Amino acid sequence: FMPITLRFCDNKTMLVGSVADAETALRHQWPDKTAPAFLEAARLVRLSVEGSCCPRTAFEAFSKTARQQGILVAKPRSRAHDWLDAAAGP
Repeated sequence: FMPITLRFCDNKTMLVGSVADAETALRHQWPDKTAPAFLEAARLVRLSVEGSCCPRTAFEAFSKTARQQGILVAKPRSRAHDWLDAAAGP
């Protein structure tokens, strides 16, 4: 996965690049741990750690809820991304 950076309610940051990292991050301070998207992401991350859910599905749900709750730190795109997009384009 492409690692993502989160900034929690206590202003601490964490780089999350795996489902195991996501499991740890879910224990930090989130704006709303009762939100349906958060609960679903937590469920999918747990299932992924147990081996009964695709890690990509769990990580995507985790990333989506982090974005929805406003704790995903936006990183500027690197020059490498721009180069790859240009190379892949028509």
